[in-house]
Amino acid sequence: MHFLLTRPQQDSDRLKAQLTALGHQVSCAPLLRIDYLSDKKITLDNFQAVLFTSANGVRAFSAAHKAPDLPCLAVGDATASEARDAGFQNVTAAGGDVDRLTELARTRLDPNAGPLLHISGKHQAGDLKGQLTAAGFQVTTEKLYQAIKSTTLSPEALDNLRTGRISHMPFYSPRTARTFVELARAVGQADLLRNVTALCLSPAIADVISCLDWQNIQTAPAPDQKSLFRLIDITIEGPRQ
Repeated sequence: MHFLLTRPQQDSDRLKAQLTALGHQVSCAPLLRIDYLSDKKITLDNFQAVLFTSANGVRAFSAAHKAPDLPCLAVGDATASEARDAGFQNVTAAGGDVDRLTELARTRLDPNAGPLLHISGKHQAGDLKGQLTAAGFQVTTEKLYQAIKSTTLSPEALDNLRTGRISHMPFYSPRTARTFVELARAVGQADLLRNVTALCLSPAIADVISCLDWQNIQTAPAPDQKSLFRLIDITIEGPRQ
């Protein structure tokens, strides 16, 4: 199989290593560039826990802070792994999306034990703060990074798509999916994806890309990487969000 990966560079590099180790061909065309917004120090004394909704949030936080001695709740396994690498000692992963992270916080944390610190990007998927506020928590959100959209598909990616080399494209976020749709439409070739199967982490992502003419669109039964690649009979131990 030949995969085209569109995640930010660091995430694509990690996934490329996993897929090439299994004997597959991989091309990378990151559609989002991660820029840190601020290196300001956040006073952490009053918080009872830190919540991360992406591995990029962990990286942005770690650029300016040592891991505090606080519980860390992460949206999925990749984010949890990044938090452990950053020095967090008490890390719990949710099931891969904001709704499951919200439920984990409701179960593990006490609204009366202090506010929660949510580290996020400028553009957020879901409403973690709103859901937890409705559950009685006080939540402070710090937006420490932004994802800058690419304005073109790389020449290599276009050549691989036009010549039919790409067999699969995995998508992990609606924003990346929307960016790809915009850039694919700009190319103006209706048959660009005639040989490509899209692998979607969620139904929301599948809805975004359904306007394009794919060979096939498959959606993971659970929002994690294992489920995503089991769709095509690949066993890949891997992170969620």
